[in-house]
Amino acid sequence: MSYKKKIRNIIIACLIAIVASLVLALPENFGLCSKGDTACVRKFIHRFDNIIQTTFYFALAIIFSLTGAYFTGEKAFNAWKKFARIYLPIAIVLVLISPTTNMNFVGFDKELTTMWLAGIFFVVSLGIIFGKKDHHSPLDLDEC
Repeated sequence: MSYKKKIRNIIIACLIAIVASLVLALPENFGLCSKGDTACVRKFIHRFDNIIQTTFYFALAIIFSLTGAYFTGEKAFNAWKKFARIYLPIAIVLVLISPTTNMNFVGFDKELTTMWLAGIFFVVSLGIIFGKKDHHSPLDLDEC
């Protein structure tokens, strides 16, 4: 399977994950809870909030990162894939062990940990992808 097809499949999986996250985050809008049933909505939010946030933020970061990899080449995709295989399990463990809520002024909780880790993932992914590009841009001056 070509790397572009792999990228498309991963992006489709991430889009499905985003839709599933939104369904769980907004159960009354998708028929899982009746309108105005706050107990049902709270039950969904309480049960799935950490999964929703982690899935949503990382799926977005993966989609945006792989969109760049799609246009830079297979070498960039393979480098990103090696990074993601190491980073994502470590990030998941860090989210799992972080406290649910933290009453300190600048304490880390699951939500903040997820946002930071997804942001770091995105920034490092872009660095890897655009640092390992396969093609030569007309702006590459090292060939002169």
